[in-house]
Amino acid sequence: AAGAGPRPLFVLLDATWPEARKMFRKSPYLERLPVLSLEGDVSRYRLRRSRRGEHLCTAEVAALCLELAGETRAAQTLEAYLDVFTHHYLQAKNQLPVDENDALHQRLRDLGAQA
Repeated sequence: AAGAGPRPLFVLLDATWPEARKMFRKSPYLERLPVLSLEGDVSRYRLRRSRRGEHLCTAEVAALCLELAGETRAAQTLEAYLDVFTHHYLQAKNQLPVDENDALHQRLRDLGAQA
């Protein structure tokens, strides 16, 4: 539970899955650390796709780690920021306007109001 004992420390390798695998194998420091097997839904990340749907992006992994640490609101907020960022990026890429009153932005505002 959050607040009980020392805060957990998570080391996230921000790389593609094959690159992260190589980094992990080549680092003696990382060999000593426990490894989590995280199970989440199929990735919602839409800017770059892995061939495997269970390969999550770094922010999705971070949100799952926050959830495991009992930081539910932080996890939800990170997911909401990722959704808003992705939406802004795709709208800009397609030269479309952003509606800051849509459901994604409202969810992020609601999470911020709960803090």
